[in-house]
Amino acid sequence: MTSEALDRVTSERLLDGRLVDSPANPLPVARLLTAARAAPRPGELTGEGRAVLAFRRARAAPPVTQPPSAAGA
Repeated sequence: MTSEALDRVTSERLLDGRLVDSPANPLPVARLLTAARAAPRPGELTGEGRAVLAFRRARAAPPVTQPPSAAGA
């Protein structure tokens, strides 16, 4: 892959999952996008429900504030 930006057609093909067989095809990016689209492997999402719940609780909690420090007074 060169340092030039991907053209729009190549970008759309990569995002659609159609690998482009050309010198402009950034294979590592294509492989990454293909892996990201794949179904999860067995056990890969174990604990996802707990993680989502913990995230939601943390977002709903009031913000943690710290008292002013002695140095700032």
